[in-house]
Order: sequence, then C-alpha cells, then structure tokens
Amino acid sequence: MRLPKRCGRLQRGGRTVYLDRLSTLKFREHAQLIDTVVLPVGSVEAHGYHCPLGTDNMIPAAILQQVEAMAGKRLFIAPAIPYGHTWELSVYPGTINVSAGAFSGYVSAVGQEFVRWGLKNVVILNGHGGNIGALTTAAEAIAEAAGPRGGGRCGAINWWIDFSQEILTVCETQGHAGEDETSVLRAIDDGLVDMKQASNNTYKPVFRYKETGIGNRLFAMAQTGDARTASAEKGQKILGLVARRVVELAEALREGK
Repeated sequence: MRLPKRCGRLQRGGRTVYLDRLSTLKFREHAQLIDTVVLPVGSVEAHGYHCPLGTDNMIPAAILQQVEAMAGKRLFIAPAIPYGHTWELSVYPGTINVSAGAFSGYVSAVGQEFVRWGLKNVVILNGHGGNIGALTTAAEAIAEAAGPRGGGRCGAINWWIDFSQEILTVCETQGHAGEDETSVLRAIDDGLVDMKQASNNTYKPVFRYKETGIGNRLFAMAQTGDARTASAEKGQKILGLVARRVVELAEALREGK
C-alpha cells in the first residue's frame, strides 16, 4: 500500500512524541526528524505489604511524563512492556514471573522492530531489578540490528542503580519497596501506599545465590530496606533528578558519546 509522501509540516521543538498516539502517517513524518526511542519496561510483583503490584511500571511512566516536558521533540516514548522476570519474588501473591529467556526475546524483538523503522537508538528505561540480566542480552541483540552500518546503539537505564548517587542526596537508604521507591510512589499517588504496613528489612546475603523459595528470606515482607521514612516530598525530588538524567543519557546515546 502506497502512502502519501507528506502529511503536513513538522516543526522542531514542542512535546516529546508518544508512539502509540500517532497514526502511521504521523509516525513516518516524525521519524524523519527523530531517530531515538525510549522503551519503558517493568514488572508486576509484590512490593512490600504497602506498595502496589504495578510499582515498577508506575515509576518509569512518571519519570517519562517529566522527560516529555524536558526533552522537546527529540524522543519517541514507546508503550511499556509491563511484565518482567521476577523469579525471587514469585513466592508472593500477585507476582507475575516471565522466564528470562521469554522476556529477553520479547524485548529484543520489539527493539529490533524500532530499528527496522529507522529508530536506530533505543533507550530501555528499566523499573525492575530482576530484568537486568535479560535486558543485557536484549540490548546486545538490538545493538547488532542497529549497527555498525546503521550507526545505531542500545542502552539500558536502571534508574535506582545508575542514579543512586543522586538519589542518596535525597534519601538515606534505598531498597526494593524501600525508602526511595516508596517515596516515589507516594509522590505519584499517595492513596496507593499503605504506610501502616511499611516496614524495615535489614537482611543482606553474604553473596548472591539462588535457592528455591529464597524470596521469603531475601525479601522478607516482600521488601528490602526501610520504607518507614518515605515521603512524597522525597519522591518528587527523585522524579525530577532522575528525569533530567534520563534526558541527558538519551541525548548522549543519540550523539554517540
């Protein structure tokens, strides 16, 4: 099917483009100027007894709302991949665990489709720690599709790790459903957080190992760290600083720095 060559004049600047809100004609028009896409990925899993199962999807979405305001028309924002690899927390009700192989393969396939349509720079914004290993494999496959002749690349951002130094200027501690993550959820929607159930898990393993049912010990009460000192004010500061860093890293990836 032949498409018309143009569908109106596209001006530089303005708002970041949400991919799923465009028609096929508008996508092609924007893709003449934008070659970078941010793909949020997360998880549906237990987050303590006080935070919602969708925490790892809500936080990247909130970060990208601020990225949208900061970035201008330089990035596409893709729909999220909401399910991830969460083997250790699968002992807790409501957790949806996808195998690492299936998850990695799916992210790889999505990323390579972006590349096929000219979005040669793919930024994966990850909200969940269990995804990290699988995303490394996926990023390698996407990078292979994007270059070297295409000159593209793929990067993965794990917001709570990559920006830990900045986050710890706001919070004293970090953890799964801990002070930092709970604070961000309180900033997003305080009504979703039951602070009466917030607790403190001080257990730290000597080294990383795997054992059936390890989540009951490693993630006692489905969390790590201390959530009791979380606040919406801290969460707002974290969202702002993380969004700025995401824009900076996306620009660096696009420019090949």
